[in-house]
Amino acid sequence: MHLAFRPALTAVLACAALTTQACAQSEPASGPDLKAFDQARFIPFTPWPAGQAPFTTAPTLALRLDGPLGAFRPPPVVMDTGSTGLVISAADLPGYSAAKTAGYKPGWEFLSSSKRLWIGHWVPTSVAFLDGASVEVARSQVPVLIVETELNCPGYDVKAAPGTCAAPKARIDLPKGIAYMGVGFGREGNGQSQGTPDKNPLLNIVAIDGRPIAPATFRRGYVVTRDGVHAGLTPALAAGFRFAKLGPPGAGGPLDWPQAPMRVAAGRLPAQPGALLIDTGIPTMYLGVAKPDALRTVTQTNHNDKAPAKVLAAGETVTVTVPTAPATTFAFTAGRPDPAAPSQVLVNSPMATAFVNTGRHVLRRYAVLFDADGGWFGLRPAAEGGQD
Repeated sequence: MHLAFRPALTAVLACAALTTQACAQSEPASGPDLKAFDQARFIPFTPWPAGQAPFTTAPTLALRLDGPLGAFRPPPVVMDTGSTGLVISAADLPGYSAAKTAGYKPGWEFLSSSKRLWIGHWVPTSVAFLDGASVEVARSQVPVLIVETELNCPGYDVKAAPGTCAAPKARIDLPKGIAYMGVGFGREGNGQSQGTPDKNPLLNIVAIDGRPIAPATFRRGYVVTRDGVHAGLTPALAAGFRFAKLGPPGAGGPLDWPQAPMRVAAGRLPAQPGALLIDTGIPTMYLGVAKPDALRTVTQTNHNDKAPAKVLAAGETVTVTVPTAPATTFAFTAGRPDPAAPSQVLVNSPMATAFVNTGRHVLRRYAVLFDADGGWFGLRPAAEGGQD
């Protein structure tokens, strides 16, 4: 995979579409103005297995949950930028009972890559981010989806009856071992209709190092690096990033930004505009274009759900251009060694608007920034070593 830049224009949304905090800043077209913000906290990933390259597996964080179902420290929790909301098995909580959750809002989340539908209740919870041992470095207040049923639902219909499965392939009542934290944005249209910003733990930080945040100087957003995630944005954290403007926000409120814009060219097909998702939850790429039949493909086992799938053949190229300023272009050739390339490229059915889910390996090459208060998406070449 390689990196190239060229000038690009990005649209600036009207102030009415932004938060009050963001409106007060008169943001430049090339990126967010963060001069007024000085609060942020680095939250380290649990260490990668010895000898394993970063992002071979999904990154995980150490958390402690303090809520009406008791205090609970789950095993390392997957941090997934492809979903939104913290999801925990009901069966693992010491204070769980069906009677205790019945009074809370029913909830669900569908993961399209693995075809899993999680059903339960959203329970307000205080979430402590730990430094990997037991020291609390930040705290968030969000509803947590307490999962009481897990369904394997290959035919899930995101438009029919959200949170239901007409013909589940398998069902588990009170499943164990689910510990998943979605921090993505623009995910409601992909089976996650409840995945709004109020569910995102990184956007609902209330304290850093035991001290309440000062809203006037705390910019909601985050930076994902090889070593961990920075909660909150400052000028120093944004240094070196190239930005694209998002928007307008959706029905979930002023922080509910859509996915990042991009253009994708695959094989001999011309570039097509669409939406970009950088997804720490999976090793594969999902590629959606208008004429997928024009691409050379082979049938392989999908690395995510183990079903047969149409996969881009070796030798076919993929080039994704993000309209940052200057623009960022990254490309790879299927089947050629490249640590930042996905494990396979899964080709979707025809899509009038293109879609690319890069998977997580691209984070070996880039750090990613999301500015939730201002609606900016940023990319920066990752540091060669040490903490980004």
